[in-house]
Amino acid sequence: MTDSSGTVIVGFDLGHGETALAKAYADKDSEPAVMDLGATGGGRQHVTMVAEHPTRGVLVGRAAMDNGATGLQLAFKSPELTREEVRRPTTLFVRKVSEDAVERDQDLKGGRRPVRWVFGAPSGWNRELRGEYAELLRAAGLPGVDVVPESRAALLYARESGEVEIDPGRLAGAVLVVDLGSSTTDFTTVLGHRTGPPLDTGLPLGAGLIDRTILEQQLDRNPQGEALRELLQEDRSIRLVLELKCREVKETFFRTDRGKFATDPEATVGTVYPVKARGGSLYFHIELTAGDMAAVLDTPQPSLDGRSWRQAYGDALGGAAAGLAGPPDAVLLTGGASRMHFVLEQTREAFGADRVFLGTEPEVAIARGLALAGRMSIRAAGFRADIRGLLDSDRVGSLVADRLPGLAEKLGEAVADGMTERHVIPAFRRWRAGQITTLDEMAAGISRALHAELTDPANTRLQEAIATWQNALRPDLEELTRPICRRRHLEPSAMALPAVRVSEGRLDVPVDAAAATEVLDNIASVVNVVVAGIVATTLFGAGTAIIAATGPFAVIVAFALLWAGLSEGKERALAKAREANIPPMARKVGGEARMVAKLQREAAAQEAALARAFGERFLEDGGQRLAQEISKGIAEDLEALADEAELLVR
Repeated sequence: MTDSSGTVIVGFDLGHGETALAKAYADKDSEPAVMDLGATGGGRQHVTMVAEHPTRGVLVGRAAMDNGATGLQLAFKSPELTREEVRRPTTLFVRKVSEDAVERDQDLKGGRRPVRWVFGAPSGWNRELRGEYAELLRAAGLPGVDVVPESRAALLYARESGEVEIDPGRLAGAVLVVDLGSSTTDFTTVLGHRTGPPLDTGLPLGAGLIDRTILEQQLDRNPQGEALRELLQEDRSIRLVLELKCREVKETFFRTDRGKFATDPEATVGTVYPVKARGGSLYFHIELTAGDMAAVLDTPQPSLDGRSWRQAYGDALGGAAAGLAGPPDAVLLTGGASRMHFVLEQTREAFGADRVFLGTEPEVAIARGLALAGRMSIRAAGFRADIRGLLDSDRVGSLVADRLPGLAEKLGEAVADGMTERHVIPAFRRWRAGQITTLDEMAAGISRALHAELTDPANTRLQEAIATWQNALRPDLEELTRPICRRRHLEPSAMALPAVRVSEGRLDVPVDAAAATEVLDNIASVVNVVVAGIVATTLFGAGTAIIAATGPFAVIVAFALLWAGLSEGKERALAKAREANIPPMARKVGGEARMVAKLQREAAAQEAALARAFGERFLEDGGQRLAQEISKGIAEDLEALADEAELLVR
């Protein structure tokens, strides 16, 4: 299926260190082409750098190092989108790069074709943060903006391009995407095209740290090093420029045939950069031998807990492997820093050479993958419209409303199950010993104990009740999405909610941890609504009265009625029995063992009656709100699944 609108898609890989753009067409199947940015060194990438010049306006890339420019900003991509030092340079940079692209490319000019700009975001950015990022990008003057996870773009490019020789079957399995950037190295799991949570290394393992170490090494050797350090203290922008120069030499080093350094250990790559100072020019020399680079990579880093960059990367690989349920089917390396040969070697040592893949141009793979993601999104518009129509029809809401009594029943069971042994019998013994004055006081205490128990993070009964109920709902939801999948030539499983379970006190998917992060987040939010809202409100409100009148507690009240008498009518007698301070001797009539045996004998039937009473009250107190929250959560779940399923629409 092709798109007839002729939309041009621009994959805009705004990286922390470097930026690249690639172009694709919605109505053509050709591979995305990397766009000419007019940058030095081949025109395919800009350093992510921006400054303002009084006569030349906004300058981007290396042009921003113009001596007359002010406010130089480098490496400003950040999730802290409310900070002005993030918002302003992002807006200036994106506006200028996009304007230059439109000026250079006839297809983008004058509204000849619709244009869709697709940006990437780290996998750790959730849907809400990606939405905020899209708003910021629109503020830069781009009306048609999408933001997708960069790991998804990498996977798409590996699947669609012929650059990475990898069996498509591997890409449909468990894939670990390792994106080596300037500020971080992101490890992201992808299972069956579903992007999972980033595997947190807890370390700022970016290649920019190598650049800064080279800078310090070279300053130590430089006869003018002390004067240069003083200048760097005064002007941060000069430090940024010198780090950039170190990065360029580092990239030259890793592009150079390794045989050159093996043949001649003293062989160097380098440059000299003049720095203007008050007393004249200072000269920053960079000369790197293979020994120098080895020393840099093995330098202990305070920010890496004293480990070297090379050691920390190896440890991060081990941590990523430990975070997976099993060996990945494939490991995909992306980002310009993946060109460092030791990265490929260490990754192959960790996962096996046959599982690790690196394209010929990893520095532009994300831009091309973003263009592909945009093309597929446009082609999948009919599929998304079908899903949206399903959600707008409220058929999901009706299904939830029909099944809600079943959930209320399970919640009631979660409250009442086993409470005789845990709460009622111990409370009865305390009342019999005179530690509790009245039965109403006993019921209130049991209500408080139940509330504390159910809101304890270590208690999973409510989570398990909701997980069981939702798993039972899955086949009915799949029946709603099945016709859409068939119409769009997709397997119905593409829109099937994953089964969930409770593991170690948390909701989980019993497969690789990469699966369905946003779906789990939505299910967890429903759990929080139940615990913090419906159940807690009922237990604190009507809970005492329900406990006092129903279930195992009624056995104790019946005993108290023998003392209180029925002469004033049943309701009044019940109230009087619960309010009465029964004399200690009367409490002990019949013996403790006999009453405990009776409570235990009738526990199952009485707890079932209490569960029904609580279930009815849950529906009465919060059924409408619960139905709305669950329906909203499931709708978001289906939206998240649709994001991934559209990758399968061709």
